[in-house]
Amino acid sequence: MKITIIGQSTCIPDQERETACSLIDGKHLVDTGWCSAQAMRPYGFDPLALESILLTHLHQDHYLGLPALLFHHGLRGRGERPPLQIAGPREYLESVVGAALEFLQVERFPEITPNLTLLPLSSGERFTLDDLTVETFGARHVSGHNRHEPTLAYRFTNAAGKSVVFSGDTHPHPPLAEFARGAAVLIHDGAHTPAREAAAIARDAGVGRLLLTHYREEDGPTLLQEAREVFSDTDLAEEGMTLLI
Repeated sequence: MKITIIGQSTCIPDQERETACSLIDGKHLVDTGWCSAQAMRPYGFDPLALESILLTHLHQDHYLGLPALLFHHGLRGRGERPPLQIAGPREYLESVVGAALEFLQVERFPEITPNLTLLPLSSGERFTLDDLTVETFGARHVSGHNRHEPTLAYRFTNAAGKSVVFSGDTHPHPPLAEFARGAAVLIHDGAHTPAREAAAIARDAGVGRLLLTHYREEDGPTLLQEAREVFSDTDLAEEGMTLLI
């Protein structure tokens, strides 16, 4: 399993940076960032090679790049192509994808309509992508006026039994440690959870490595120092970073 960090920045990304999104095996995208269709190309990845998009939740910074990806697939992916699968929390998945298609005016320009299938998910559901098993877990993300946002953490496990876990946006949520138990890598939100608490989850889960993502660059050194005081095998996610698991 190959994980490439496409973006690691916050909801309004730092200059010349992309907000948090990652690519698995060059074809499974976790969140779309603001402009992942363009951001992945300098690293040698083709947006048309995407087979699935997995949205951790439906806050704007995690799906702003979706219309561009769908336009790319609709415009450039004509002909016989397997459908692009879009998975995410069932509460808002259909409405957000529908809004993206409406923004692209697919009724007016049906020739750019992408071939899609939707996979609405609830916490605890699992499915497969090629040889990967994908498990889901409800994270704890509170936004706006103390409103709970349906958010999924994802665990990808390959045929060799090795796993990577993406927390999605989450406020401190100790039960996540059990979901991540024994994973080779935990890629954890560094914006909504204090670094020490994210590190404590990694420590309690017994993961091999912790990567903090979704952080402001200026905060990175402090976050890293604080996290390493609790869990020494911590690094900052950096754009273009590749992990082989």
